[in-house]
Amino acid sequence: MKAKYITIPLYTLLILMMQELIFTSCKKFIEVGNPNDQLNSDMVFLDSSTATSAITGIYSEMLTNRNLFSNSAITLYGGMSADELYYYTPGLKDEFSKNEITQVNHINIDNSFWKPAYKYIYAANLAIEKLSQSQALSGSLKNQLTGEAKFIRAFCYFQLVNLFSDVPLIIATKYQNAATAPRATVTEIYTQIINDLTEAKTLLNVQYVSTGRVRPNKWTAAALLSRCYLYTNRWQEAETQANAVITSGVYSLETDLNKVFLHSSNEAIWQLIPVRPGFNTYEGLEILPSSPFSYPTYLVTQGLRNSFENGDNRKSLWINSRVYNNDTLYFPFKYKLPNGSSLTEYYMVFRLSEQYLIRAEAALNQNKISDAQADINIVRIRAGLGNTAANNISSLKLAIEQERRTEFFCEWAHRWYDLKRTNRANDILSSLKGPTWQSTDVLWPVPQQEINLNPSLSQNPGY
Repeated sequence: MKAKYITIPLYTLLILMMQELIFTSCKKFIEVGNPNDQLNSDMVFLDSSTATSAITGIYSEMLTNRNLFSNSAITLYGGMSADELYYYTPGLKDEFSKNEITQVNHINIDNSFWKPAYKYIYAANLAIEKLSQSQALSGSLKNQLTGEAKFIRAFCYFQLVNLFSDVPLIIATKYQNAATAPRATVTEIYTQIINDLTEAKTLLNVQYVSTGRVRPNKWTAAALLSRCYLYTNRWQEAETQANAVITSGVYSLETDLNKVFLHSSNEAIWQLIPVRPGFNTYEGLEILPSSPFSYPTYLVTQGLRNSFENGDNRKSLWINSRVYNNDTLYFPFKYKLPNGSSLTEYYMVFRLSEQYLIRAEAALNQNKISDAQADINIVRIRAGLGNTAANNISSLKLAIEQERRTEFFCEWAHRWYDLKRTNRANDILSSLKGPTWQSTDVLWPVPQQEINLNPSLSQNPGY
């Protein structure tokens, strides 16, 4: 199926995928009557059930197939690109660990990152357009669904811009324009992301409209908005948004680290609910040993293991080990189920502890040293550690970097993104990756397949 997509233009793929999202995936989140195959997109947005399903079907699609940026690939490939993970069996994945990505892996980047992100963006674009035209839906429903669509678009562009830098900015469904769209600048993309999230925050409900926290609410948009402001050095705005989430009264840190990634987690801001029967998260499936006699696949680097302070419960509870062929293999253990018909673990996308560390970093960059210390300490104490010894701007910057590393290791490429946005990648990775490391390795290549189809695309430096 995927091989077929490689040979057709992206805009054609997106049109086909939107049909799939509306008419197939929708039933995995919301039970509605079987949709008529003759329905077009206009008719879908004339009915509240099918309109809702067109949006929730996107979340379902994000977890339908494994090894996509929306379910496991971002953590695994981002972790290998940074200093967190390596693959146990030598092979093509070593190119990510060495940051020497050749064209043999372009197809993996295309199928796991580029194509699915633009697929969901197209679905969101179509929903935004049709919802604005619909006269049949209530105002409150149109607001919620439009807010979710704008959030989805922002979320996808956030991943794309951090993986590839400049990428085509497509915010409409006219396929002729999408087929030849040039790369927009990082500034242009972040402007669109922030605009989408700001609008989404005003449109989305304060309460979750789903059972569980699997559809974004107002605070979900604020959580991603705080991150975007942090990444663009807009410190006061980052602090404001993070503070709004923290003080909303909706979330609280789990005192038991074993409960953080459960579907019932009190600190979950947004989760994705698994949709494949017999599985919980794809990360659990792809990382954990499948039987008492098998080996884990993605292993934690020694550098990451050594980065934890003595007494840090995150190391003892979120990293596990197994002896295989007389070797002790260490692997991430945030998700503890490789499979199982009982859904106890949802895929965690945003959680509260990030907001504390965003607020800490934003406060520090405004010279609010005591505020930064207080938020760092909240995260440290939950991990079983004492208050930070850092007491000035330079030491607190390193303290925040350390807390982000040990709190968010092997989650959504946090470490990979952090090293790049703080300009620390060269300092940290050049000595670890060896003489082949180049400063241009902080970006992945634009898939050559996409360049072949779109004459306006150019390749990233170094590839």
